[in-house]
Amino acid sequence: MRLMRQVVQTAGVKILDHAPALHLLKDEEGVHGAHGIRLQTGENWTVHARAVIIATGGCAFLSKALGTNVLTGDGYLMAAEAGAELSGMEFSNEYGLAAAFSTVTKNFFFLWASYSQEDGTPIEQPDKRTLARHLMEGPVFAILDQADARQQAAMRATQPNFFLPFDRLGINPFKQRFPIALRLEGTVRGNGGINLVNDRCAASVPGLFAAGDAATRELVTGGTTGGGNINASWAMTSGRVAGRAAAAHAAFLKQAGRQQKQLADAVQAAPVNGKPLDIEAVTRALQDEVMPFEKNLFRTGTKLQQSLDKLDTLRDQVMYAATPDREPRTLLRKHELLAMISTARWMYTSALGRPESRGMHQRDDFPDENEKMSSRLIVTGVENIQLHPSELILPTGGVLT
Repeated sequence: MRLMRQVVQTAGVKILDHAPALHLLKDEEGVHGAHGIRLQTGENWTVHARAVIIATGGCAFLSKALGTNVLTGDGYLMAAEAGAELSGMEFSNEYGLAAAFSTVTKNFFFLWASYSQEDGTPIEQPDKRTLARHLMEGPVFAILDQADARQQAAMRATQPNFFLPFDRLGINPFKQRFPIALRLEGTVRGNGGINLVNDRCAASVPGLFAAGDAATRELVTGGTTGGGNINASWAMTSGRVAGRAAAAHAAFLKQAGRQQKQLADAVQAAPVNGKPLDIEAVTRALQDEVMPFEKNLFRTGTKLQQSLDKLDTLRDQVMYAATPDREPRTLLRKHELLAMISTARWMYTSALGRPESRGMHQRDDFPDENEKMSSRLIVTGVENIQLHPSELILPTGGVLT
C-alpha cells in the first residue's frame, strides 16, 4: 500500500485520506464526479471528473473476517443510485474457514485438515455445507495433521499471520485439535457486483467503471468463488483495464469539448419520520438475516422471502430515521448500514429469481441445476428492485473464459 501510494502521489494524484465518498454526481450524459465527507473535520468534499472508477471492494456484512470488516458495499449502493446494474448477486454467500478464535480465513490450509465433532467422532466428506450442518448442532474441531514437515514449514513461511492466534494460545495446529468457524465473506469471495457491459470494465451508466471485488466476477469464475488467486489476478487486471478505459473516456469528452452541466446527487434525501436510528440494533438485525447458515447457505424460497420482508423493513427504518447527530462518523455508519441492507436485498432478490442450485447458490427446495437457467441475472434499483436475465450465459464455474 505504501508503494502504491508513492506511485500515485509521484504521478500528481491528490489523495483524500479519511474522506469516504457517499454519492456519485451525474447528469443526463452520465456520471461526472462524487462527493463525500472528511471524517476528521466534518467538511464536505466534491470532486468533478469526466469518469469515475468504483474500486471500493465487496461486502462482508461486518463479519469480522480479516481484511473485510471495512467492506460494507458502499460502492454498490453509489453505483445503483446512479442507475447502474448489478449482477451475480445470488453468488454472494461464501463462508471462509477459520479457527474459532481467529479472524484469518485461509481455506487453502484446511485442505490438510481432518475434522471431528466435540466428542472426537470423525466428520466424513467435510465440505463446507457438511461442516455448516455440524456447526449448527455443536462445536466442530480441526487438526492440520495431513501436512508433512515440508508442507508445515512452507505454510508458516508463506502465511505467518494464520499462525499468530495459535502461537499466542500455545496451540500447535498440526498436532492439536482446535475449534473452527465459518465466517461470512459475502461478495468478497463471492462473485456479485457491478455489472460490466464490455471488456473495458465499464458499468451500464456512461462515465462509470468498476474494478476488483466491486465488479462482478461471474465472467471469470462462473457461479463459484474466485478464492484468493483468481480474485487477486482479477483485481490487478480489472484495475489496469478500468484505469485506461476511464482515462480514455475522459480524454474523449474533453476533446469533444463537452461541458459539464448542472450536476446533481444521484440520490435525493428522503423525508424523515422523527424516529431515532439505533445503528447497533439495526446492524444486528441485518446480520441475523445474512449470517446464519440456515438462511443464507441452506436457502429456500420461503426463507429468502421472509428475510427480504425483514430487510425491507430495516431499510425503511434507516431511510426515514431522524439523525440529529451530524457527526461525520455517524453519517458514515448510517451510509454503510444502508449499503449492507441494500446488498442483502439484491442478494436475496437474485436468489429468489434463480430457482435451482448452481455454484455457491444452493436452494434446498430446488436441489438440481436447471439448464434453462444458465443466463446471468441482472438486478437494478434501490427502493424498487427489478430483476431480469442477461443475454450472456454463465461460464462453467471455476474455469477462466
